[in-house]
Amino acid sequence: MDPSRQLALVENNMDHHHRNEANEMANQILATANAMDPKSSPMSIATISSGFEKGDFLVREEKGQRVYFDFFEEAFNYIAYKGYIRMPREDEREWMDTMNAVHASVKGGMKYNTGKLLMVLFRPIEMEKE
Repeated sequence: MDPSRQLALVENNMDHHHRNEANEMANQILATANAMDPKSSPMSIATISSGFEKGDFLVREEKGQRVYFDFFEEAFNYIAYKGYIRMPREDEREWMDTMNAVHASVKGGMKYNTGKLLMVLFRPIEMEKE
């Protein structure tokens, strides 16, 4: 018998109980996929900026750590090696707008050179299960 025909017969013969099980499984899969959305879980961000005397590029990451590099590739590889990935364009733009607004809100300007923000990256924070 043609395999596609067999699937049709199985589907047509599926009883109410098995359909409920299949629907429940589909709902669990969707819930898991939704839980993987970066916006729905805590994350750590890192940035790459340019325009500094110590090095042409600056990586800012968690806990205020700052590392300077002479080449963009070195900065990107450094932060990628730590597990950070570039945000989708829309999210990255939102973060850039937010950070620029925060810096502009400081009366008299920022105490330190903030440079030109080039890229925002993120890494999900794994929370311990209770």
